[in-house]
Amino acid sequence: LLSKQVKEIEKQVRDSVAKDAVLKEKVKKACSIKGVGTVTAVAVIAETNGFALFRNKAQLVSYAGYDVVERQSGTSILGKTKISKKGNSFIRAAMHFPALTAVRHDPNMKALYDRVFERTRIKMKGAVAVQRKLLVLIYTLVKKDEMYDPDFQTQQSLEEALV
Repeated sequence: LLSKQVKEIEKQVRDSVAKDAVLKEKVKKACSIKGVGTVTAVAVIAETNGFALFRNKAQLVSYAGYDVVERQSGTSILGKTKISKKGNSFIRAAMHFPALTAVRHDPNMKALYDRVFERTRIKMKGAVAVQRKLLVLIYTLVKKDEMYDPDFQTQQSLEEALV
């Protein structure tokens, strides 16, 4: 019964997206990233009001609660850094499983995850880094009206080397 209801709701979400041309384009751009599906894209776009009020990615990262804070009090207490979690928990929840999927299927996200995991030896920190990266990617793709290109960084570094 529950899986039937989930499929029905997903169908309603897809139908609603298909009716709105602007939303359809935004979702299409976001879904070009490996791991990000329609439901995730719609959730992020809905929770951020289509990124209408954000001027830069730092504002979005802070709004979602992915900004890094350090616990400290003067010179006596210097704690570890962690994400603030003071932002929108629905965005963080929506980004969890897409991040895990992206780590499996996208070599760029896998490299980010491995780099953070090697440094910290904490798997969740690697997953959170990928979640943040995916959120920023969705924002960038929607704002620039572009599709995701997994080789973008490689192409850009080759162009810089030639110049």
